[in-house]
Amino acid sequence: MHISVKLFATLTRYKEGAKAGTPFEFDLCEDAKVLDILNTLHIPLEEAHVIFINNMIVDLDTSLKNDDVVGI
Repeated sequence: MHISVKLFATLTRYKEGAKAGTPFEFDLCEDAKVLDILNTLHIPLEEAHVIFINNMIVDLDTSLKNDDVVGI
């Protein structure tokens, strides 16, 4: 599955070359959830205060779909 991820504020330090609010491409398995992004990028749960998928606030266990845009 192919998604876009936007990291905000200090979370950009978890992805080399990331700029706040600028999306980067990310590939995950078809049954991935938001938590899988955090785990893959090694972002501690306590640092992910608000998570959006396509501009809607979601939970960590929300399933992802191809072409979603995720903001953390």
